[in-house]
Amino acid sequence: MLTAVLTLLLLLQGSPDAIHLLHRVTVTFEEDGTVTERTEAVIIPLTGRGVQRFSTMSVAFRNGMEEVEIVQADVGHWRGGRGSSTASISTGPHKALSGANRLESSLQETTMLIPGLEVGDTVKVDIVRTIHSLPLSDVYSFSFSPVLRDSVARAVFQLHNNSGIQLFTSDPGSSWEFRNLSPLPSHPLAAYDPPVISIATGSPARLSADASEALDVPEHSGCSRLDEIVVQNNSDPGALRVWVAENINYIGADAGVWPGWSPRSPEETLQDGSGVCRDRAVLLAWLLRKAGYDAYPALASTTGNTAPVVDARSFDHMITVYRNPYDNSWMVLDPTPRGIPLSAGASFGLRGSTFLPMVPGGTCLQTIPADGWNDTLRITVTGELDLNESLITGRLRATSSGAPLELINTLYTQSGPSVKKEMFRRFFGALRCDSVSFNGEEVTIDGQWKVFQNGDFLLLPGLREISLHGSRIASMLLPCPPDSFTIDAPATEILRISLSVQSTEAVLPETVHTPGYSCEMDFENGRLVCTETADILNSNTDILETLLIRSGTSARTVRLP
Repeated sequence: MLTAVLTLLLLLQGSPDAIHLLHRVTVTFEEDGTVTERTEAVIIPLTGRGVQRFSTMSVAFRNGMEEVEIVQADVGHWRGGRGSSTASISTGPHKALSGANRLESSLQETTMLIPGLEVGDTVKVDIVRTIHSLPLSDVYSFSFSPVLRDSVARAVFQLHNNSGIQLFTSDPGSSWEFRNLSPLPSHPLAAYDPPVISIATGSPARLSADASEALDVPEHSGCSRLDEIVVQNNSDPGALRVWVAENINYIGADAGVWPGWSPRSPEETLQDGSGVCRDRAVLLAWLLRKAGYDAYPALASTTGNTAPVVDARSFDHMITVYRNPYDNSWMVLDPTPRGIPLSAGASFGLRGSTFLPMVPGGTCLQTIPADGWNDTLRITVTGELDLNESLITGRLRATSSGAPLELINTLYTQSGPSVKKEMFRRFFGALRCDSVSFNGEEVTIDGQWKVFQNGDFLLLPGLREISLHGSRIASMLLPCPPDSFTIDAPATEILRISLSVQSTEAVLPETVHTPGYSCEMDFENGRLVCTETADILNSNTDILETLLIRSGTSARTVRLP
């Protein structure tokens, strides 16, 4: 019975892409103060996706702070007569730089191309990273987990301290070994707390204090523009964030002692009218201070929560935070993205992320809340129903808050005039869009929508057809859905369609009401009104059931007299 269950789980979850016969990491603190991180791996790809993943591997590093040496990168072919092949190795600017308009030349990438890799071949890699210096602080941290997305036969973590420096570890020792780790670590029947070994030379609070001192960029006494900008924006934190995002172009610069971390002064950023996240964060911090707020730059991770111990390399972004004068809590502002609403403060993509305010004396890690943002999309379509043409002609009004508002705001502000109507036609599933307007809270379009007819039955469009935002989420309805997933733009969606009809004798469907979903029809003042509501939220435990019900049609089907 157990074998059958495990087989079923493998079919549902998909087999692992590869098996790691060995995954070993060795961290060594040298006498001269450098740190080496050595990674050795022996990998056998089991699927075509595994072949694709391990045919090209890359290692990112910061030129001038660290260096990477590929000691070994080759493949042993399982088919007779093919022997072994050595990887082609190249080093250059990281591929993410140009695409994100970030030009910090210190971020490099060493790429290994494994030739002729096939399922069943054996890949061996041995990579040594030597760290000479760290940005902002000499606090160093490393976290090792033997759990990978693949099956792991043997995982080893070793620690050598030849420097005598005091180390903080989550599990005292110098060597840890793990064997036969489940290829399904996320499945409930294989659930366990993945072991994580963390080491550090200092606490997050020390990193915060060190970084605060290192980033103590002074205000230039002759920079009167700071006061002017504050006055122009009525000392409002949200308005100041928008001003920086809209007026400082996002162009990278290899500046300072620590390229990628060291910002320029507010005066330099204003003079150039450009800068990356670090420059914008420092500028906004000074504007907020001029407005009377206790504000600081903060290191942030856009990939979610970090380990309990961190160093500057644990973060990939810089934002601005200030103390709420009413309860002393941290308020988050991200001056990098354009197009997000004034009230948002930061993109919904940062929810759940870790940040570390850089304050004198230091402070602990903080997390941006993932819930409680009132994510709502409310759509009202009022129009005339033409049964001969199977069309609704009328006006759509959509009000939103939270993540949906950010999507609509970005779509409207970042779309050129020539494509704006087409963009919103697609977003709201219209056959035709004659006009579109947006006042910052409500978008209005005039257009036409398709109605489906089959004999005496009439199917009204629903959220799945009218909300592209919702359609994206509904597309998660896979034949074998995962146990859980995180929705990148959560929302409670409400659609109300009000149509003038010639007869009120149509047979309406029964009301559907389940946790997270409802749909009902009625006649109101001679009009046919259909209201559909769906909670597409990460807090909705019945999200899959909600999506399945929403994909149905019976609740929106009318039988004509």
